[in-house]
Amino acid sequence: MAADLTADTELTAGGPGGADVDAYRQRVRAFIAERGLPMDREGVRVPESAAQERQIRDWLRALYEAGYLGAGWPVEWGGQAGHLPVHDLVVMEELIRGDAYRPLDQVMLAAHAVIAFGSDEQKRELLPRIRAGEHIWCQLFSEPGAGSDLAALRTRAEPDAAGETFTVTGQKIWSTDAQWSDMGLLLARTDPTAERHAGITAFVVPMGLPGVDVRPIREMTGHAEFCEVFLDGLQLGRQHVLGEVNGGWKVVTSGLASERAFVGANAIQLERLFQDLVALARTARLPDGTPALAHEDIQAKLAAALTRVEEVRLIVRDTVERILVEAEHPSDGPVAKLAYTETNVALSELALEIIASAVSIDDDGAQVADRWQHNFLWGRALTISGGASEIMRGLIGRQLLGLPRA
Repeated sequence: MAADLTADTELTAGGPGGADVDAYRQRVRAFIAERGLPMDREGVRVPESAAQERQIRDWLRALYEAGYLGAGWPVEWGGQAGHLPVHDLVVMEELIRGDAYRPLDQVMLAAHAVIAFGSDEQKRELLPRIRAGEHIWCQLFSEPGAGSDLAALRTRAEPDAAGETFTVTGQKIWSTDAQWSDMGLLLARTDPTAERHAGITAFVVPMGLPGVDVRPIREMTGHAEFCEVFLDGLQLGRQHVLGEVNGGWKVVTSGLASERAFVGANAIQLERLFQDLVALARTARLPDGTPALAHEDIQAKLAAALTRVEEVRLIVRDTVERILVEAEHPSDGPVAKLAYTETNVALSELALEIIASAVSIDDDGAQVADRWQHNFLWGRALTISGGASEIMRGLIGRQLLGLPRA
């Protein structure tokens, strides 16, 4: 049942690109099978040693060199003339399906922002280093008290009299991978008298500069994927401004939109989680000694879970098809994100219910149960990162249903 669902999700001969996409998918799949760097568990991407960090950087460089990342860039910066937008979705789907370490979202956002708004000097300096795996990036966006409402940020970048040097003071939080990032994409307010979305400037920040203090945040998973970043007297020049002074809102919204096609890969992730859920039910022994999967009530709950996964698959597929022809609605991203993250939480809750009711778990299911323990905790973070579910519901209400702002 799950295998059929996975096969149906792929954009194959009937979708954009036709048979060419089929052939491309097979090349990507073979490359990952041969050279892919395994990803131990979802949401854990910070390297635990210098050797592991080198492996990650080498793997990212290999993906760029093979043309599977950055193919949509302008040709002069390493892109490929025959690239189709659907290729990006295929790569992400196959990385998930192959349990391979996935590209860092914030690096992809930064690359788009530099390509779209960077000066020629910034492009020459920054883009080759991204492709070589030399530069890992983080986002310095969210702040305490602001969260998903980026326009409420209070970090200031005060220009000197000549407007050539900016002194940055403030605090950022939930910055993924900041503890090992080489560069940061910063949003700071340069005109405190301007209205919410105006007066904000985007900067590219070398994370090793004086005045940058990164402090990892230990999560309930036991890992530290997020950080808080304190900016105290950080000195930035005009060469660090990305785009125009006071034009940062345009930079960041354009960059966030550049990643919207990757929402399609979320359906693959849910399908894999459902397969894990079935595997758990097959190996979890209830008090009568039979597997949970043999009980009608568990079967009914699994059927309901599969229905939700299928709903998300259809939502995501519809969204991706509109994205690929540039006909998406502003609410498409929030709808897909909300559907994916909330279904992820629901699957995790059902998994923990099965684990709690079991008196034992067969040896071949121990790793599956361990993954579900982790995913139960990590899944909550996904309902916050990239825009909390409450924010998504508000956007959907206004953009899709026409409801007034509260």
